[in-house]
Amino acid sequence: MQARMLAGLRERMEVKDDEEWKLISERIAKVAELRRSAPGGPGMMMMGRGPGGGGAPGGPGRDEGGSGRGGPRPGGGSAEMTALASALRDKLPDAEIKSRLDRLRDQRKESEAKLARAQEDLRAVLTMRQEAMAVMAGMLP
Repeated sequence: MQARMLAGLRERMEVKDDEEWKLISERIAKVAELRRSAPGGPGMMMMGRGPGGGGAPGGPGRDEGGSGRGGPRPGGGSAEMTALASALRDKLPDAEIKSRLDRLRDQRKESEAKLARAQEDLRAVLTMRQEAMAVMAGMLP
């Protein structure tokens, strides 16, 4: 599926040179990977908004990642997210919840910074037309 998406993007970006495409596609892949692995990124469900109704992470019928499917959802399985879900499920004191929430927020800031750097690296090798295509494809803000 990813190969088809990349082939379509190459065609829309009108990249004919294989070496140019190799550089662009590597940077696209890096951006895509960072987006998928980011805590709260694509695939992460908001509490109470997934298939099968509500509930907090770790609630009845749900795993610690909150997916209800026997394992953390992509992008939602970080150790920090799991620790926060456990704190909520176990009704830990506010101080512990705050500590775990702070660690999750720090991880998210770091992930966002890595993603921003990867997006800038991608933007640096694109023409204006290609950059616009990348924005429309959701690869760049």
